[in-house]
Amino acid sequence: MERRTLPGPDYYDPAILELEKENIFFKSWMLVGLAQQIPNPGDWFTFNIFDESVLISRGDDELIRAFYNVCTHRGSRLREEASGSEKHVFACPYHAWCFSLEGELVGTPRVAKEELDRSKWGLRPVHLEVWQGMIWINMDRETPMSLHDWMLDNNDTMLEFERFNIDQLHRTRISEWVVESNWKIVIENYSECLHCPTVHPELVKAVPIYKTGWVFEPGREDGGVNAVMGVEGPAGMGDVMLMPAVTADEAESVFGGSLFPNMFMDITGTNIVISQVVPLTSTTTRVQSWYMFHPDQLNSLGFDPTDIYAFNDLVTEQDNSVCVRAQHGATSRAYLDGGVYPEKDQFVLDFNENYLRHRDGK
Repeated sequence: MERRTLPGPDYYDPAILELEKENIFFKSWMLVGLAQQIPNPGDWFTFNIFDESVLISRGDDELIRAFYNVCTHRGSRLREEASGSEKHVFACPYHAWCFSLEGELVGTPRVAKEELDRSKWGLRPVHLEVWQGMIWINMDRETPMSLHDWMLDNNDTMLEFERFNIDQLHRTRISEWVVESNWKIVIENYSECLHCPTVHPELVKAVPIYKTGWVFEPGREDGGVNAVMGVEGPAGMGDVMLMPAVTADEAESVFGGSLFPNMFMDITGTNIVISQVVPLTSTTTRVQSWYMFHPDQLNSLGFDPTDIYAFNDLVTEQDNSVCVRAQHGATSRAYLDGGVYPEKDQFVLDFNENYLRHRDGK
């Protein structure tokens, strides 16, 4: 029995995007940032998706919280900037209502206290959890399952990466692209390697199994694939020491995985690259790659990750190019009914079945 892809309109129809907004992105745990971005009380950053903006901040009590970036008085957006720091309160630029870092309404200039019950008009909270130093939010109006249970339900192998002590790593670089393709095409492309011999000649030299189109190594039970050390590749040419948590076998391996709906991660012996995927429209997607290293590596003699940045950025740009091609083809009348998945597209099929489960409430 042939295994069919999603139909073409699923990759460009605005009505599909509306379903995705409400049933996926506003009800899923999404990766929004790193705890290290807001190390001190009062530090904050914003995360924008579609027409919503979320304010993520560290309170005076050191806890990280998320709130809708909306004043409860007349709906003004509190902060338009990407990040910043406050001293104890968020003051609305419109009427100067003040909210504590914990979200409580604490000041209403020219409005007497007895005019309203301030306890009811604090900032509207957004569910937030931190896992391995990564900040995740869930905008569901109801109480969602925990992030841990979300991982178990969507990709339990992600939890196995805790052994790499990701929360101890530091982000040293952000690479960002706006890709002219649907967000699902970006994730689907990450999930298979049938394209690797054609699109990534440099990558298949460093990771030989990718030449066959497989993304896993037969006989390995840890999910890793063997890598060639000392050549141009995702781990670098040897100028960067290994991460402390990596074993000898893991040092010569590459690991990877994605978590629905907006994150995937690649792990080598020397670094971890965390990628965040955010849909902008039905046919455009923002992709960020976060380069993560351990402090011992940063402080080591001669630390130079330049070749790691260059190689991984090259691979991403190659991926982006074919994602644009796939987007162009998906809009054709010839692709109204979609395409077909061979055996080596199993992870793409898995992604799409999970996607439909969430989008259609199956």
